[in-house]
This record gives sequence, C-alpha cells and structure tokens, in this order.
Amino acid sequence: MRRYRRSYRKKGRKPKDKLIFILLFGIISPVVAITLGFFLVQYIIYPQFINNDYKPSTVIEERDKKKDESQLKIFNIQSGSFDDLSNANAFKDSLNAKQIPAYVVKLDNYKVFSGTFSQKKDAEEFKVYLEENIDETFLHENIIKENKNFNDEFKKEELKEINDLIDKYNEINLSETSTWKKALISKESKDIKNIINKNNEKLDEIHKSIKKESEIMKKMNLILDSRKKIAEELKKENIISSYSNYTKNLISYINIIRDKTD
Repeated sequence: MRRYRRSYRKKGRKPKDKLIFILLFGIISPVVAITLGFFLVQYIIYPQFINNDYKPSTVIEERDKKKDESQLKIFNIQSGSFDDLSNANAFKDSLNAKQIPAYVVKLDNYKVFSGTFSQKKDAEEFKVYLEENIDETFLHENIIKENKNFNDEFKKEELKEINDLIDKYNEINLSETSTWKKALISKESKDIKNIINKNNEKLDEIHKSIKKESEIMKKMNLILDSRKKIAEELKKENIISSYSNYTKNLISYINIIRDKTD
C-alpha cells in the first residue's frame, strides 16, 4: 500500500505543470486561434470575396461607361414630312416667315426639322414652344455611334489627338445647342454669338496643334471655317437663317464622325 501511494505521487502533476497547462490551453491557444482567424479573414478570405464579387461589376460599369462615351445622342424636332421636295421647301419657308426655325433633311423622305439638340430636356422645352405656332411636332432621338479609328494610318498619339478634338466638339455642341434654344425663343443673338466665338478660339488652338495632314482633318477644318462664318454673320435680324446654317454644319460634323459600319 505504501509503495502504491509513493508510485502515485511520482506520476501526479506538480502545481507548476498545472499552471503551464492552464496558460497553454486556456489562454494562449484561444488567443493564437483568434489571431490566426483574424489574419485569414482580413488578408485572405475578405480580399478574395471583394475580388470575386465586386470587381467584375466594376469592370462592367467601366465598359458601359466607355461604350456610352463612344455614342452621341441627338434629338431632332420634326415639324413636317413630305414625299415631294418642293412641298417640304414651301412648308419650311412658311415657318421661317413666322420666325420659326425650319430646315429640310433627306431621310426616307423629306423631313422638315425645327430644332436639333444634344440634350433631351432642351428639345422637349423647345418642342413646347414650337407647338404654340405649329399644330403638331415629333421628337426623334438618334444615337450616333462614333468612329474612333478612321481609315488613315495614325500613330497612337496622333489618333488620340483627333479623338480629343472630337470630344471637344461634342462638349461644345452640348452647351451651344442649349444656348441656341434660349436664343431662338428670345430672338436675341448676343449670347450665342459670343459663345460660338469663344469656342471657335479653343477649337482653333487644337486644330493648329494637330500636325498630321489627313482626310479627317481636312473635313474638320471645313467644319471650323463654317462655324467662324456663322458666328461672323450672326445677328438678331438673321438669327433663324443662321441657326439653319449652324444645324446643317452640325449634321455635316455628325456625318464625319459617324461610324459608317454601324
């Protein structure tokens, strides 16, 4: 019996060993486990979740944004439609005599338009103004896909210069068509004349900075020359005819940048 007790005492843990055991498994292990779990979540699991769940949608948004940037929206107000050109011109002249803008555009037949805008809000507001004098008008929304490559052999930097110029034209058209709405309603030409002149100066600088000669730049130079002439001749007495010339020039510009494969 005495031997058994002596043997039992030899196998029992000392108080010091019990304390180490408690510290190791009761305190240190949970702390290590929590720290390790935090590290895994913070630096491995969560980043994977972010990358897999949100990054693709961000890429899609960027792709959609670029897609929108290569499209130009134009809103035309149609005041008449004719199969015969002479009838279309007669209707146009009758509107112009009332100081209402009108110009003929050949599409599937001869359309008489009385306003072209870059923002739907401006087109809708001007449509309301027109319907005080015209029985019925129609609003057409046109989405123009832009050509970003062209047929000339451009270097990357040269192509960027031309696309930057087109972006500038689009920005200017957005503000100018909105100002034209106010000018046509008020029959005052001062503000729109000043804006076109200032914008022409900005465009002139960009045109001169593009050194490469190309077909696209020859056409764009003609657009700028026409803009300068319109601004020079624009006054209160001829605001309607000046607007018609401005719109024809805008349509010519659109035909230059339009993607013909679309």
